[in-house]
Amino acid sequence: MNQDFSIQPQNYDSAVLFGLSLSNFGLMYFAHIYLATHLTLDAFEDYSVAISLVNILSTLATLGLEKSALRLVALYIERENWPRLRGYWLFSLRAIFLFSIVLMGFVSAGLTTWLTWLAIDFHIGLIIYTGFLPIIALCLFALEVATVYGRQVWALFLYRFLLPASYLLMLFAVGNSPLTLNDNTALICLGSAWSLTLCLLGATIRSARPVAAWPAKADTARRFGWLKRSLPLLLSSLLMTVLVSAGTLILKILHPSEAMVGTYAVAIQTSSLIGLIGTSTNRYYLPMLVVLMERQRYAEAFALLGKRMRLIACLSVIFFGIVVLYGPSILHLFGAKFDFGYPTLLVCAAGAVFHSLFSDAPYYLQFMGMNRLVLGLMGTGVIMLIVLASWLGSRYGMLGVAVSYAGSTVLVFVGLKVVASRHLRSLVSLNAR
Repeated sequence: MNQDFSIQPQNYDSAVLFGLSLSNFGLMYFAHIYLATHLTLDAFEDYSVAISLVNILSTLATLGLEKSALRLVALYIERENWPRLRGYWLFSLRAIFLFSIVLMGFVSAGLTTWLTWLAIDFHIGLIIYTGFLPIIALCLFALEVATVYGRQVWALFLYRFLLPASYLLMLFAVGNSPLTLNDNTALICLGSAWSLTLCLLGATIRSARPVAAWPAKADTARRFGWLKRSLPLLLSSLLMTVLVSAGTLILKILHPSEAMVGTYAVAIQTSSLIGLIGTSTNRYYLPMLVVLMERQRYAEAFALLGKRMRLIACLSVIFFGIVVLYGPSILHLFGAKFDFGYPTLLVCAAGAVFHSLFSDAPYYLQFMGMNRLVLGLMGTGVIMLIVLASWLGSRYGMLGVAVSYAGSTVLVFVGLKVVASRHLRSLVSLNAR
């Protein structure tokens, strides 16, 4: 048992994480407002589609190893198994980088043919941003490792504040230079901000890594077991990403020449604030949960998740109230052409609240080995989303897609939370007896 591993959440750290999530949302939101008012509507839609597609690809590129890190790195530190810790680090870096290169080749060759077959215009910005895929994927992995190493606040400062702040500064620099600000240059700026963040996360990991770990010889035996355990996490992460991002792509196919894609992207971007808070708290609480479960301290694990739930519930009420009262004003910041998206914003915000409240449930269930249940429920939700969005989107446009997103999200995450709560309660009861 590693006594140095903290399993007590600190109110100060939780407040800082909330502040960083809020600052991330504010900076990225301002960047989207800046782009929406400086780009043509077509260019802004192409930018939004590139972001959505690369979000899905970056989830694939990590192979689920970044989510496994929340569990495996915490366990290797808890058990002081330094050779396995170093082996996992080196294997993950190589696997993520190589698979990212494979995905880049797929996009360059396969996606061009697919879009041509669908008669959808192809834009170079998609290829440009895909070129940053290895950097983005490695950054996502490094973020989780730095978090488990105990640098949660600093790592999230880099990811939640420095990344969007540097991106915004680059946009201002391009906008006030002889260069042309368009979807291509905006995506280059975003990729450059990811590159800067990766360099600083790498330096953070180097300074925070356990001293005893790096003299040890890396143990990569049974390395494919790591991949086997990470694939269910990869699939669940991919399905979660599809739930959030697929609506933009479906609208682009159904209504390629209308303003719906950009407006729907704005609604999803606005709703993402509560999602950012949910993922930030997961990075903070889940390593503690893993260690408590390892030590069979189930009552404390239950209390930990209850504390997280109360925190997210309070923030969700505030967030949804702001959207209801000030939604039209928020959309108007992007320009008058986005004002008609208020009903879509309300529906997307409702779905995002349920996602954030119960986003810890799939990780808990997969840490407990219930991968089939998680993937089955999430797969059902994605199929429901695609079918409903294709049908309702063709009839009601972006509002139909928003209803499909919210309905699928509520179904998936309420179901997962019910199962997870029952399972943990049963462990608490058995442990008490």
